[in-house]
Amino acid sequence: FFNDQKPGIHLVKLDSTTLEPLPNARFRIELVGGTFSKEYTTDANGEIDLTDLEPGAYKVTEQAAPDGYLIDVATRVIQINGNENAQFVFTNSIKPSLQIIKLSSDGSTLEGVTFRIAKIEDGTHYLDRTTNKNGEILVSDLEPGVYSVRETSTVSDHIIDLREYKVELFPGKTSTLVIENQIRPNLYVYKH
Repeated sequence: FFNDQKPGIHLVKLDSTTLEPLPNARFRIELVGGTFSKEYTTDANGEIDLTDLEPGAYKVTEQAAPDGYLIDVATRVIQINGNENAQFVFTNSIKPSLQIIKLSSDGSTLEGVTFRIAKIEDGTHYLDRTTNKNGEILVSDLEPGVYSVRETSTVSDHIIDLREYKVELFPGKTSTLVIENQIRPNLYVYKH
């Protein structure tokens, strides 16, 4: 007589672009219809290794992604049988970034221009950011979606751009928006 060995699950968490291992992703693993339900965190190699499990269907759900990454919201069901070690690979994408480049109509960059950045679906949360000496703003760690970008102040010798710009941010990508301001014309007053 041969007894089946208890099965196991080997889970690997990787960056969706570089395929580098991702530590500190937290998963809940539950036996469907059973009492087994525990949380595990990926190690330095992006792995969780479980052995001596009961055969059956296991529900695997990511509870928390590593810093700077989007959580994988899909729940997966893994069926494992006796004498079987199942291996599964899960991936996370880096949260998107938004880059704003502010130029003068003469082609030079503009430092000190302030923008309000807000996710369209939730206009109550916004960021106010000011361009640096290179005329740039870089905001990382954002959620995917469509964002509104509005200039709220500019430098004194330029005309403010009152338009609202909309830019869509995608997982793992940096979206760049280049905006130009016109130089304020000089006014001369002649007295006779």
